[in-house]
Amino acid sequence: MKWDAEKYDSANAPQVEAGRELIRMAAVRPADRILDIGCGTGKLALELARLAPEGKVIGIDPSEEMLQKAVSVSAGAANLKFMRGSAQEMDFRESFDLAFSNSALHWVKKPEEQRTTLAKTFRALAPGGRIAFQMLAMDFCTEFFEYAGRAVKAAGLDRFFDNFVPPWHLASVQQYAGLLREAGFSEINAFFRQYRLTFGSIKDVLDYWCQAVLRPYLSVLPELERGYFKYAFAMQFEANRSSSGNGIEFDFRRLFALAVKSGEGGHI
Repeated sequence: MKWDAEKYDSANAPQVEAGRELIRMAAVRPADRILDIGCGTGKLALELARLAPEGKVIGIDPSEEMLQKAVSVSAGAANLKFMRGSAQEMDFRESFDLAFSNSALHWVKKPEEQRTTLAKTFRALAPGGRIAFQMLAMDFCTEFFEYAGRAVKAAGLDRFFDNFVPPWHLASVQQYAGLLREAGFSEINAFFRQYRLTFGSIKDVLDYWCQAVLRPYLSVLPELERGYFKYAFAMQFEANRSSSGNGIEFDFRRLFALAVKSGEGGHI
């Protein structure tokens, strides 16, 4: 399935806000050279570029649709450019002071690819360089997994999911800190942060899930069955409608990771 960059931007305000929180944690300096891994539509890359007017930002993403949107969003930013490529394939050497990644690295599913990505990130950073990452946490949303499983059964779609495995790397804090340590990073600070998300309608909830996290489920279904599944999934969120009238609410947990390149490592 191709990414719909316009819908992605309109439905993912909570993700962007978490990214802005990550930017604050990164403490961007005016002359920082920044690598944005999985830059998506470029919104946060542009904000990084504005915070580093004497430096530069390079955004990489494997999606042509996302990059087209990113280029249009960033027109006029002289210190920002984009390249098509995956985290596993990047090949930079001591070129950056900060490696930033917001809601992207959980898509690097295989453990060996996670190790390769972190080793290549380490190699891309100059000595003293740092990382600021945010991604889906282990058990990121109880309702998501519960409601998706119920929707498969309610819509009679079990046959499509016999061998289905979600394509995410969902690590615990200890597991991810261990991967960073193995790659050579130090001063590691990995932690979970939980958010309370609120949406005005079932449609808003469905739009939010469909533009990213629900995509792997939809990708294995024919078009007609996608509609059945989405309806069965979304309507369960009526159980999350707040009695106080605030809308539909549920918790969402993210993994943050900060670290520094202060030694040798990053072996590939």
